[in-house]
This record gives sequence, C-alpha cells and structure tokens, in this order.
Amino acid sequence: MKSIYQILLTCFIFAGIIACENETKVCDQTLRNDLHTHFKRDSLGVLRDTTMPRVTAYALGRDTIYKKQALSDLYFQLSPVADSSRFYLKVDSAAAADTITFRYSRVKHFISPGCGFGTYFNLDTIIATTHTISYLQINNKSVISSNDTHLLLYFRVR
Repeated sequence: MKSIYQILLTCFIFAGIIACENETKVCDQTLRNDLHTHFKRDSLGVLRDTTMPRVTAYALGRDTIYKKQALSDLYFQLSPVADSSRFYLKVDSAAAADTITFRYSRVKHFISPGCGFGTYFNLDTIIATTHTISYLQINNKSVISSNDTHLLLYFRVR
C-alpha cells in the first residue's frame, strides 16, 4: 500500500514539474522582444541583403551574444531596467569594431498571472560609430516583438 502512495506522489510531482517547464517556456517566448537588426550592403548605390562572415557582438559590460558567426540578422536584447543599452559589433575579423547605443523609453505590460509583466521598448535615438557601418535606418521604433525588423544596418563594400 505504501508503494502505491509513493508512485502516486512521484507522478504528481513529475506532472507538476512538466507543467512548470511548459509555463516557463511559454513565458520566456512571450517575454522575449529583442530588437531585430538586418544587414545590408551598399555597393555603388545598389542595396543588397548580406551575410557578414564573422560577427561578434556583445552588450558592453555583459556577456557575448554572438561570437564569430556568419549572420544576416542580429537580435539585441535591450535592458528592461535602463533607458539605454550599448553594444559592441564587429562584423569581420579584419574590420574595425563599431559601437551602437540605443536610447529608448520602457513600457511595462501585463502578460498573465503566471508570467507577470514584460517590457515593451520605444526607440528614441540610435547612435553608432561608422568604422564599418555606413549608415542605419530605423524601420520600426516600437519593439514589442522580435518578428519585426526594427533596424537596418548598411555596410560599405570595400
């Protein structure tokens, strides 16, 4: 009889862990709204989508986001507790690095009782050095979903 209770207790605990893991995954997906950046090349006035060969990017003072990866899109995670975020971006090992500073306002929004609150961002200003970045274009100032392309970075062909 004792073993049946132990089995039932184990099943309830296991089911609770699975339910918590599923809710955590849903919350993580709902809470993620990274700033989506797409790369383009400017070759004598002709603009083309491009893949940069060895992208390294990190938030200044924090962990590396990408390290020497071939990418055509980049996702920056903005700080939910500050009104600006700064990033280091190097698109090729032979190229000079750039820094990008995002200034924004934050808006809290309620997701659900289980997930709590998330943060939306409204871009105000983007400042970038121009070592390899030729210019940038803001497509969407409202960062509420990673599915939107918020920023285009243009690079010169050398």
